[in-house]
Amino acid sequence: MSIPSAPKIELIEATETEIQVQFKAEAGHSNYELQWKEVQQPWDSAGTEPVVAQNGKTKAVATNLNPGTSYCIRLVIVAGDKISKGPPGPELIIDTEQVGCTPKQSSVCLIL
Repeated sequence: MSIPSAPKIELIEATETEIQVQFKAEAGHSNYELQWKEVQQPWDSAGTEPVVAQNGKTKAVATNLNPGTSYCIRLVIVAGDKISKGPPGPELIIDTEQVGCTPKQSSVCLIL
């Protein structure tokens, strides 16, 4: 039985160091792998994160990213043997946020 292509991922949020996406799992497949790389890098140097699908939409997060960098991110289905993988789903190109120089809204300095 062949492994199908992974479903399309949708961007939820990109911060300085993380990209969060979501997807709707393919019927009969619960193990996935999120893969990401800087746009100019080859896929064999990609970061990966295992993802176990939930009912409905499943969230996945790429972490430890560089601020202000363009990343290519995709999803693959992992077979029950935890080794075999299907073809990757559609890729997204996403930029992480630049490091901010201004205080965040939650930061307050009060001098009395």
